[in-house]
Amino acid sequence: MLNFAVRRLSCNLIGAGGALAIACSAMGQSGVTVAVDQFGVRNSFRPGDITAVRLKLTSNLAEPTPIWVQWEVPNADGDIAEIGRSLTLSASQTALTWLYAELPPNTDLSTIWTVRVFEERDGVRGSELGGARISPMDSGALTVDLAMSMIGVVGDKQMHLTGYSNPMNPVNRPASAHENTRVVSGIRPDELPDRWFGLRHFEAIAWAGDRTPPQDLGLDQAKALREYVQRGGHLIISLPSAGNVWGLGAYGQTQIDDLLPCRSQGVVPRKDDATPLSALIQTLSKYRGVESLIRTGKEPEFSIRVFKDLKGGFNVIDNHFEPLIALPDGRVIAIQRLYGFGRITVIGIDLADGRLDGLGLPQADAFWSRVLGKRADAPTASELNEIEKSKRLESSFGIRENSLGSGPLITGRINMEKRAGRGLLLALVLFAAYWVAAGPGGFALLKHYGWAKHAWVAFAGCAALFTAIAWGSVSLLPKPMEVKHVTFLDHVARPAHDPRASEPQYQRAISYFSIYLPDYGSTRVAIASDEGQRDVLTSWTPPGEAVTHFPNADRYVVDIARSPHSFELPARSTSTQLRADWMGGLDPKWGGMLRVDPADPLRVEVDGAGVDRLRGTLVNELPGMLSDVKVIWVKNNRLTRRSYALDEGREQGWVPVLNQGKWLNNGDMWALTVPQNSGTKLDLATVTAKEKERARLSENVTKMYIQPFENRDPQIGAGANAVSESDRRKYFEMLAMFGHIDPPKYLKHPDTSNFSEAKVVFQRHLGRDLDLSAWFTRPCVIIIGYLENSDCPVPLRVDGDDEPPATADGSLTVVRWIYPLPLDEKIAFSEVFEEEDKETEGQ
Repeated sequence: MLNFAVRRLSCNLIGAGGALAIACSAMGQSGVTVAVDQFGVRNSFRPGDITAVRLKLTSNLAEPTPIWVQWEVPNADGDIAEIGRSLTLSASQTALTWLYAELPPNTDLSTIWTVRVFEERDGVRGSELGGARISPMDSGALTVDLAMSMIGVVGDKQMHLTGYSNPMNPVNRPASAHENTRVVSGIRPDELPDRWFGLRHFEAIAWAGDRTPPQDLGLDQAKALREYVQRGGHLIISLPSAGNVWGLGAYGQTQIDDLLPCRSQGVVPRKDDATPLSALIQTLSKYRGVESLIRTGKEPEFSIRVFKDLKGGFNVIDNHFEPLIALPDGRVIAIQRLYGFGRITVIGIDLADGRLDGLGLPQADAFWSRVLGKRADAPTASELNEIEKSKRLESSFGIRENSLGSGPLITGRINMEKRAGRGLLLALVLFAAYWVAAGPGGFALLKHYGWAKHAWVAFAGCAALFTAIAWGSVSLLPKPMEVKHVTFLDHVARPAHDPRASEPQYQRAISYFSIYLPDYGSTRVAIASDEGQRDVLTSWTPPGEAVTHFPNADRYVVDIARSPHSFELPARSTSTQLRADWMGGLDPKWGGMLRVDPADPLRVEVDGAGVDRLRGTLVNELPGMLSDVKVIWVKNNRLTRRSYALDEGREQGWVPVLNQGKWLNNGDMWALTVPQNSGTKLDLATVTAKEKERARLSENVTKMYIQPFENRDPQIGAGANAVSESDRRKYFEMLAMFGHIDPPKYLKHPDTSNFSEAKVVFQRHLGRDLDLSAWFTRPCVIIIGYLENSDCPVPLRVDGDDEPPATADGSLTVVRWIYPLPLDEKIAFSEVFEEEDKETEGQ
């Protein structure tokens, strides 16, 4: 305890000395000058998430010097995390370096932090060379609201991804969607962070244009981009109309060419020049023809890249890519592949072409919805004005705002109240006894024996005695180290039709947990990461909750470049809350996952009546009973494209009322009432045969996740102090399919009152990286279930112990198992083949 007190005193002296050194350096020349180059990627950041800061370090030293630079950020307990990295500064030169920290949700543009630079020798921090007080305003950064989504764009053209923003007011959500979206454009390849978690806040990164060549991507940036995709991100590439900047059909042209299509030497997409806009218009927009866009002059023509002809023999799709979007004539102009838990999309139309931009193309809800997995409409400002003038705009009055992802959603399951309760009870008992002994009880006893004049001596003696009793009692309390967690464990199964022998198959886990550290001093907390994995462990501040800081703030070091998964955390015989992002192979001691029984593989069969059925058997190798299981089957069947409504043959500026927010694919969903015990088998033929439990996916989503909240007080939800367990599981599932829960109705018939359905919208303040919405645009099976009182699947280690800490009762693992089904082109692109059949019949 004495050592701990001395250590804390020295840390506080170092902190005070650092502040003095920074103040002094402002009056004179320091060894290293510090400035903020970017606060957030392209100076946009979202509080409550990991934020990347690029610092500009200028050496005023006479020789090359190894340094340690650190960003001092208070964590959820008020302790100071010295988040830093090592590098070498050349004499009289400038270097750029990235640092990363999870910022609390209440961070704003006026928040100030300290950055300090030290000389480093043999990994030991030496004399201080410089520092600065920094804030987001130093680089003109902008905050992104915690309830907003973010899409990054490498290049200057936004490609109308801004269609998912509110065209009338960029602060508020669009009338047709649950949330607003900020598009961060103008990113250069060399401005991308060098660690994947610096990109984590982007739901997708789109890359377009010929002015941002991928050859400018450095080794560290390329590795970060690769890991971002592998851990669930989405990279979208729009090929320029001229040249071959991505080096398709060649080797070694980019740092990520192994993830791109056309891996065979000399095999490239077909370039179709002089493609008229009329051939693209139904793919890029809700128009049926170009007449509404091109009233005078010549129809523009474009060069496009074709990956496959669904009606012919041309096909250069390889490297696990599949057709995603085809023109009505069967030319495939967008393909997509899975990589780990994310995906890569390559588009053969140059969406950065200024001529498309001038025509308002592509329209977000016509083109981007299938790419991104978004169901909501995205009416433009002109469309909304026309809708309002026609008295078709649904009033927003009475819409209930609900939060899916505030802090109580998680903290309600991971708080360690009982652990704190025992200590609090002991403290109350001791305080009561002390008050009686040192107060009226002790004085009455002294007075009885005539020793009242010794009251002060007795009082001091009581204080010393009860201090000793208090310390001794604390040491006698049971002090097992425990973890209480909510963990989302994901697994993408490897189907037989897609072996991918060269790509390892991992599990991914995002874990929020409280860990009780019974001792005082420093305790090393770490993830036992697989080799080559850059897992990350951070202090976690729950959004929407009051945070209490310890008055005796301590300091600890995080090497964010070399070991973001491990650090020595200050311990005070209490619990702290952390978040872990892990990817690797499950420890066999923990258990296994669901797996397909090879004797009865997962498949789709069509019976004699032409009805498709899901068949196959799953084996539960999880370490416990899987309860409250949902089985979701997303089918090959795509719904018809979005088109403008017709009135006497004339296109209107809106979609038909009944088609607003339409699904992208058909599907079915079953909620199983019987838990699945460990070691048992689940026969999907039996599940799908229960017609009374079967419902279309669209109907079940409305019934399970929308209707229960339509008439409920929005204060009774995840933003409140308590969340019921049934609601908690609903929210977890809604976070998994956020892009496909019913969007708010914004269209109505002009001669009717407001719509009576879906008068509720939902916001996310956490859990964005839990979204599986992109899976709802392709055939697959998704199974979601719950392991109660389960050990944490993340391999946590404390103080170098080879075994994980004990798991407290009440812990929860949310299992999300995904099985990709084969793409049936005849079904998925049925409109193309139906048109071909018509042509054949007419010949």
